[in-house]
Amino acid sequence: MAIAKKPKRSVTRRKRPVTADAGVTVSSPTMPPTIASSSAADPVALLLALTPSGADTTSKTSSLLTITSSKTVARKKSSLATAQLIRRYHTLNKELSQCLARIEKSKEKTGPARNATNGVSDLARIAEIRKEMDDLGGLDMYQKASTLGQSKQRGGDSSKWLIPVIEKCYDKLDKKAGPPLKLLDIGALSPHNYQKYSSWIKTTPIDLNPQDPLITKMDFLEMPVPSKPADLFNVVCLSLVVNFVGDPAQRGQILRHSTQFLVPGTGLLYLVLPLPCIQNSRYMDHELLVDMMDSIGYSTVVDHHFAKKLAYYVFKLDARPSGGKKGTKPFPKKMRHDKPNRNNFCIVLT
Repeated sequence: MAIAKKPKRSVTRRKRPVTADAGVTVSSPTMPPTIASSSAADPVALLLALTPSGADTTSKTSSLLTITSSKTVARKKSSLATAQLIRRYHTLNKELSQCLARIEKSKEKTGPARNATNGVSDLARIAEIRKEMDDLGGLDMYQKASTLGQSKQRGGDSSKWLIPVIEKCYDKLDKKAGPPLKLLDIGALSPHNYQKYSSWIKTTPIDLNPQDPLITKMDFLEMPVPSKPADLFNVVCLSLVVNFVGDPAQRGQILRHSTQFLVPGTGLLYLVLPLPCIQNSRYMDHELLVDMMDSIGYSTVVDHHFAKKLAYYVFKLDARPSGGKKGTKPFPKKMRHDKPNRNNFCIVLT
């Protein structure tokens, strides 16, 4: 008697999900598939897709956007897109400054020494650069990318390192009853960086293109110098501001101009630069920066710290140089480390 065999049960195997590590774009509820597929090659599209939707503001009056998505893949992709946009904008801004500087220099020349061809090519390149900047979203999109870059999910802002240094320098300050310290935050991305310390720090945030209505629109180099000692600041912050400026001479002007806003003898300058500007430049290093700052009145390095990506400095304004600009030592662009694979960051003091 033949025994009938039981039919095999059909088993449907579940497909293993493909992650972003395999090179396939993963869509999420906050990022539609159409946007996800196009943004893999276009960081700006990804940034635009992630920023407006599903974002919370830090306060009712604030337009500062912070991504709160719990999707790790989306956050990593947003971080990459943000970094790419910031780097590209920095590169374009630097090249733009170089073109403008060459044009201004050529105007000073007359006769055969003046090369009209170079001027025309620079003007053409300036038009191309500005068009690409506009395509990237302009300064507004750069600021939004920078704002995302300092969000808590990306490690927070650089002001956290400054507070303990201020407390050490002003150890006798009465935080409850005494008058608050006055802090000028130049290039502020958020008006809330020092909100936690508002009982003893009064912040004045300014920026060329504010991303928050609580930040004053102002070019620091055009900011009026305080006419009364009572209007001077105890702390001036230049966090990732000097490196954004493309012209080396204008970088020096910003540092020199900062001395006009601080209380001599006690005022502190908080300077933050990308670490490669100090450790991997042909024209700049720690020793040269300290020498430069000393020449304009910042004789004391209160503290400095080299993190993974950033260089933090706090200088004290011991005294403004007598004779103003004429009384300071010039620092032209000069090669210090003639080695390959180094950048060309420099600061010029004239």
